[in-house]
Amino acid sequence: MPASVKDVAALAGVSSSTVSNYLNHPHVLGSASRERVRAAIEQLGYVPNESARQLRAGSSKALALILLDAWLPYFHDLSRGVEDVAREGGWSLFFSNSDRDDAQERRNLDMFEAHRVQGIVIYPLGDVVPRLEGLADRGIRSVVVGPIRQSSKVASVLFDDRGGGQLAGEHLLDLGRRRLLFLGNPAVSQSNDRLAGLREAVSGSDTNLSIIDVSHLAIEDGLRAGEQIIAMPVTERPDAVFAANDMVALGVLTQLLRHGIRVPEEIALIGFDDVAQAHQGVVPLTSVRQPGYEIGRAAGAALLQQLADPTAPPPATTPFPAELIVRESTVGR
Repeated sequence: MPASVKDVAALAGVSSSTVSNYLNHPHVLGSASRERVRAAIEQLGYVPNESARQLRAGSSKALALILLDAWLPYFHDLSRGVEDVAREGGWSLFFSNSDRDDAQERRNLDMFEAHRVQGIVIYPLGDVVPRLEGLADRGIRSVVVGPIRQSSKVASVLFDDRGGGQLAGEHLLDLGRRRLLFLGNPAVSQSNDRLAGLREAVSGSDTNLSIIDVSHLAIEDGLRAGEQIIAMPVTERPDAVFAANDMVALGVLTQLLRHGIRVPEEIALIGFDDVAQAHQGVVPLTSVRQPGYEIGRAAGAALLQQLADPTAPPPATTPFPAELIVRESTVGR
């Protein structure tokens, strides 16, 4: 049978409340008492029942991360950043995936509230600020990765998506490309911001900009969009494609190469995020770099800052700037 608090107390020659203080408030104990309890725990191999402790305290040493689409490589990078900061601060981190579903996103928030997590980092599908403000009133602080409405209770970490779209558009114009196609998901605000930046870049030029909406910003969406491009008459095909993320761009690239369409000679291609796969393909992909790991760390740090001083306003964070990484998919070898 596993050792109990009473077993530790008996071996250490102290009361059960002293053992409890050692586990939850060690600063109130003298050094001699702390050492006796520590030695007894080590000898017995005692493991605290964290779930029971949380129920008694009404709170936990746990944080939550809610991702928009956990299967995309960008979110792998972001989650590692949040997790590393949480671990360094002595916190546990639970993950969930909304899968671009409003109802699932709400269920994830309900679940983590019920489990008494102390804080939440979320990359949302829609406007979650009213719900997060309600959670803040109940002691659960939060950080949104992405743009939000003004709030005195919810923090956000931003990336310059519009600036990234501008960089992509300016690069394609400099290359002499004038028939541009944008592939994005209008339900995702970041995708819309990237399109807005692209529009700004080509405004006033003789560029023809067309748009194809995709469902999930995944490789399969890029493959389907590639089929649509291939089905167009050659004279009506775009001479450049800007995709709202690298996965869509890589799907398009795969489809174009399968059908003998040369990249970038016939169609130049730009992605977004600059995940590892962007430089690993047969034709390395030009991409707007979005540093997922660093953004995750910033979000985690902003959350811990709020938990350290719950009375302070949400910390202001500096938006991460966009950077265009130019590779063979636009400039060739």
